[in-house]
Amino acid sequence: MDTLIKGGLVYTVATAPVRNGAIAINNGKIESVGPASDFSEGDFGEIINLPNQVLMPGFVNAHSHLQFSALRGKIPRGLGFVEWIRRLIPAQFATEEEDVLRGIRDGISEMLSTGTTAVGDISNDVRFARLVAASGLNAVCFAEVIAPRAQEAEKAFNDASARVAEMRGAGINTGLSPHAPFTVSEKLFGLLKSFAAENSLPVTIHVAESAEEEEFVRDGSGDLRLLLEERGYPQTGFGGHAKTPVQLLESYGALDGALAVHLNTADDEDWEILAKHGAVPVFCPGSSAWFGRKKVLPFDRLLKAGMRPAVGTDSLASNSSLSMLDELRIAAEYFPSIKREDMAEAATLNGALALGLNCGSIEKGKRADIISFMGGKTGDSLSAVFGAKKPEFVMINGKRVTGTKL
Repeated sequence: MDTLIKGGLVYTVATAPVRNGAIAINNGKIESVGPASDFSEGDFGEIINLPNQVLMPGFVNAHSHLQFSALRGKIPRGLGFVEWIRRLIPAQFATEEEDVLRGIRDGISEMLSTGTTAVGDISNDVRFARLVAASGLNAVCFAEVIAPRAQEAEKAFNDASARVAEMRGAGINTGLSPHAPFTVSEKLFGLLKSFAAENSLPVTIHVAESAEEEEFVRDGSGDLRLLLEERGYPQTGFGGHAKTPVQLLESYGALDGALAVHLNTADDEDWEILAKHGAVPVFCPGSSAWFGRKKVLPFDRLLKAGMRPAVGTDSLASNSSLSMLDELRIAAEYFPSIKREDMAEAATLNGALALGLNCGSIEKGKRADIISFMGGKTGDSLSAVFGAKKPEFVMINGKRVTGTKL
């Protein structure tokens, strides 16, 4: 065997915690978990002792945009959604490529140093995806697609399929991200749905993020319509459907198994639709707080209904942090009655399942993506996690991560 990690408590997520536990690792995978007394240290090439620490699976950030990391602090908090877009677009284009790349590297470092070991990251450039894939993070890189007009669909699809082929050819774990109901035409959604199914690609979509989106998709009016006209997209034909954004995506056949991100304005009928199609809700608490949203994805109700919501940070253009620890704390502020165990599961195993990654829990056969926090002797093991700024230890695929500002 390669490595034995011993700690004060192993919080597996999948099964009961193991006091004075240990994790056996071989070839980057978890071989077994149990009391430390069950293992013979002589069977291992390396022993890692983490006394009085809680060992748990690394966090899975189910939704991020690392390419916007250089925009930290450049857009004010609390803007309306449409005004935020008005600020985002010129800020993005004004950022030099060198600064974008540096921002991605810094964002990756921030994720690693705060315990994220896996991520679903959205990018519109293969160069950015290569950087994320090479970072050590267990990543799914989603190729973003934006093309509101039906006449643009073929070209946008050909561009997206070429990016996917290039990413896959480079060994990058790849997905597709048709951006949102107001930026992708029905024709393009259809092409992307078929392509994703044929190539076994996970799909993630921003949906029901704001009241402005709801108004435009349902009635074809409001500030978002004005913005799209400013951007050169008058009479695009995808507003005014007398449907909610979720209902519209269902009519397109776009929801099956998709990661549905934000869902702040979803109503009861929307939740029934999402559950029927096996869509995975992704809650971005820090982004919701950044916009000052009062109505957000009903995390508590979804858990009671048996759904498995995941958690993401979104980007530093609409959040002040890429730390999943911060996301958990903000989620707890929105929903103080939710058990910490349920939040921890959403931030680990649920995200891994949604992204199709073999991680998110400490059990035999899973990747050895492990983090630890001081406090393994406390009765409430997760209090040490929720109160921490960063982990003491990070391992990805059986290898200790260093140089991450830990």
